[in-house]
Amino acid sequence: MYCPKCGNEVNDDAEVCVHCGRSLTKTKPEYKESKTGLGVVMALFLGIIGLIIGIMLYPSGTVARKTFIKAWCITYAIVFALMMIFIIIIFAAAASTPYYY
Repeated sequence: MYCPKCGNEVNDDAEVCVHCGRSLTKTKPEYKESKTGLGVVMALFLGIIGLIIGIMLYPSGTVARKTFIKAWCITYAIVFALMMIFIIIIFAAAASTPYYY
């Protein structure tokens, strides 16, 4: 079970979150929600702006925010690496093209 306030994992039978002190007796168990899809979409289409928007959407310290940031970073690193590979291929192709004067 995860604390609805701070997002940290707590025991299923806990009455109070040991991390933030919130009472858990009246809440239903909340399970970690994956935010990887949103991180991937924002990295692909919005770049750095997507990261800023995603950080503003989720409260600091929550599992959702950490998962979002991790997914965004991985996706952005892959996109950047692919872009560099394509640039190298284009320059290599241009360099191998003979020049006619």
